[in-house]
Amino acid sequence: MGGKVLAERKTEMTTPLQILSLGAGVQSSTVLLMSCKGLLPKLDAAIFADTQWEPPAVYEHLAWLETEAAKAGIPVRRVTAGNVREATLNGFVRAKQAHDHYAALPLYVISPAGIMGRMKRQCTQDYKMAPIERFIRRELLGLTKGQIAPADAVEHWFGISADEQRRIRVSEQHWKTNIYPLCNLPGDFLPKMYTRNMCMGWLRENYPGRAVPRSSCIGCPFHSNAEWRLIKADAAMWADVCEVDDAIRHADGMKGEVFLHHSCRPLREANLDEDQMTLPFVEECLGLCGN
Repeated sequence: MGGKVLAERKTEMTTPLQILSLGAGVQSSTVLLMSCKGLLPKLDAAIFADTQWEPPAVYEHLAWLETEAAKAGIPVRRVTAGNVREATLNGFVRAKQAHDHYAALPLYVISPAGIMGRMKRQCTQDYKMAPIERFIRRELLGLTKGQIAPADAVEHWFGISADEQRRIRVSEQHWKTNIYPLCNLPGDFLPKMYTRNMCMGWLRENYPGRAVPRSSCIGCPFHSNAEWRLIKADAAMWADVCEVDDAIRHADGMKGEVFLHHSCRPLREANLDEDQMTLPFVEECLGLCGN
């Protein structure tokens, strides 16, 4: 279903468009496939925001989801705001040119005095939320830049499960309502709420033998040590992420040293054997990247 058709549907002021933010992880895959099977209302579209730095398994799984969704008449759209890996390598210098800015990833820093901290996280907003919202407004609703959207034009679905309800957010936009079907919010979508483990069980039962990968950027600083170990087990991904980690150490414009790992040690030297309960900085991913 193209943007023109969806825009015409909205012009008729029938029902809100039902759009899923698709991370291609366990939960959002479950929501999309439940919609394909009729267990959830049929989506008008699912949108995957591509940071261009996801593991190869994610792109393979996404291609499979596109095929499955097409069978049910649900289009899956890919959008991108650019390559977050390249931005991480090239985005430290501010104001040399109008478009320059600091890297979007929440990288860890240690000052010359040994004080540890973390850079501001911009990646979720810049590489996930903004391109999806832009696509909805421009392509699906047919709005021009700056045009005011009709009230309640979109029901924006998210694959956040019942064990992650702290990540639920009420939309601040008048034109869209945030929907969390796995949590039955707002309203009753399913006979029961689904946790991540329950989603995995549902996927195994309905798509036996189909593995759903963990969806997140290869070099996400929010990785746990367990996730870093999985990346290290893949020689190509480990070489890729270590190359970035080495390159950002003495970033232009930064007084301290910059790292991908929360210990503020080079990835090649970091102790990945310990399974920490929490990261040293509490502000975690809002669940919009990898669900």
